[in-house]
Amino acid sequence: MIGLPGENLSVDAGVAAVVGAAIGGGLAGLTAVSTSWFSLRVARLQHKAQETEAARQRRFESLRERREPRAKAYADFLAISHAVVDLIIMGRQDVPEALMTQLSSMHKLHATVAVWGPEAVADAAAEVVVATALVMGRLKLEEPPEAVQVGMSTLVNEPLLRFTEVARSALEDNGTDHRPAVSPPGR
Repeated sequence: MIGLPGENLSVDAGVAAVVGAAIGGGLAGLTAVSTSWFSLRVARLQHKAQETEAARQRRFESLRERREPRAKAYADFLAISHAVVDLIIMGRQDVPEALMTQLSSMHKLHATVAVWGPEAVADAAAEVVVATALVMGRLKLEEPPEAVQVGMSTLVNEPLLRFTEVARSALEDNGTDHRPAVSPPGR
């Protein structure tokens, strides 16, 4: 029986043990809840980081798959364009006829460049084709063609340099937007 305090020490110790166990259990439960909340938060952040990384990897693979055919289209167009500049510089009598053949090939390669894009590269390629057609027209109309050819190579060379710069920029684009993958905790 419970009597006055201090009379029954075994009961006081039992009550203290039960209260202590209850407090210990409560603290253990609180610790478990806070640990699971923290674990859930970390898991969510890891999931978000993995999704972001997967999206970045897919974007990179897509860019790589597009880069290879683009590079080939750009290189083919550059090769034919440099051949045109070489024809103009050579100053032979048959330059207009040879340019006509090259211009036909340039139109086909321009179509390929336009398909692979981007638009800035296609526009720069169109400028090269237009400049080549302009030079060809001037060479057909002017007599003697050798006198006209002196400044004609620069008419094609300037748009060709622009095409080269824009194409290089398009090929170097890695598709990153330079933002952090995951915001820091607390945001």
